[in-house]
Amino acid sequence: MAPTLPTSIPVIDFRRQSMFLLWNVFGGSWTACDVPPPLVHGVALIRASPPNFCLYARAGRLHLQVGSDQYALSDHSPRIKWSRAWASFGLRWRFTVEGGAGSVLFSQSYWAGQGDDFFSWLAARAADPAWRAANAERWSEGVKPAVVRSS
Repeated sequence: MAPTLPTSIPVIDFRRQSMFLLWNVFGGSWTACDVPPPLVHGVALIRASPPNFCLYARAGRLHLQVGSDQYALSDHSPRIKWSRAWASFGLRWRFTVEGGAGSVLFSQSYWAGQGDDFFSWLAARAADPAWRAANAERWSEGVKPAVVRSS
């Protein structure tokens, strides 16, 4: 009998230090945890307007979920890009997920706020295949929330 995979995965919230979420991998939705889990498997960006984003590991692979769309991350595929939008004086940015042959899987332009930016954090780390491989293994097994925050 094949092992069953959980439909909800405990993750940390990117913006809120003390918020923990149960991420629903089938719908791209979330529920706040009443009791913080001892181990988490990723990090999510929850926004007022959809889509929400989650980077999590399961079965030794990293996955990026944008709303209900899931993308398995391996080596350099898919490519995650973060760049300034033209003529915005550095205030507007573009986050893009590209598949093979440069096909755009997801793209969104947004206004840059102050403080940490999930999209720049993700693009910088996802560009490193060693980071992807190391965190796919560690996060799959579950790590303490502070470890996810420091990586």
